[in-house]
Amino acid sequence: MLKAIIMDFDGVIVDTEVIWYDIFKEWFQKEQNYDVSIEEFLICVGASDEAFFKQLAEEKGIRVDRTKFAEETKKQFMERSKDLPPKDGVVSFIKQVKQAGLKLALATSSMREKPVSHLTRLELLEFFDIIVTAEDVKRIKPAPDLFQAAIQKLGVMKEEAMIIEDSKNGLKAGNQAEIPVIVVPNEVTKHSDLTPNYRLIDSLVGFDVEKLKNEVEKHAVK
Repeated sequence: MLKAIIMDFDGVIVDTEVIWYDIFKEWFQKEQNYDVSIEEFLICVGASDEAFFKQLAEEKGIRVDRTKFAEETKKQFMERSKDLPPKDGVVSFIKQVKQAGLKLALATSSMREKPVSHLTRLELLEFFDIIVTAEDVKRIKPAPDLFQAAIQKLGVMKEEAMIIEDSKNGLKAGNQAEIPVIVVPNEVTKHSDLTPNYRLIDSLVGFDVEKLKNEVEKHAVK
């Protein structure tokens, strides 16, 4: 029986990944005269950027002043994302989840300040029963810790939850946690290998939560 939905934040609720990719591309072109490919950027989508910088250093010999990078890109991101709307279908989906009597969690590799500020701005914070961030676990995605913490805090079993993700790292984390994952890729993450998944959909527009509940229940009975 489906009892809970766990949603990622970046790229699922608001389309921050596209903004981050543009910022990465612009910064590296200006500071390093280097064109960051979509494949390189995807390494850090849904996770930390450690692997991204490590690969650049080892394979390209590009070493970055991380403090400078963080300070300059964070300012740009905050400015460009301050008025971001929720992704298409997200508000309806979230309301359906609560109308269906399901618990709702947010599980993000981000620090708490960003998702909470955006959810508050979008008047969506009140719909979430719990929020689990990088501040609450030892390892972020692609490790399963965030999702394992979410089901523990919600008081449900892994078979009773469903994850909504957009990235390969998020999918890996969900699969390691043994929780089914519905993948809704964005313009950046659609270039990833997003298998295996419970379902791959283009958008949350028109998504029927009650239908999903019935589907999960029928599958469990079989």
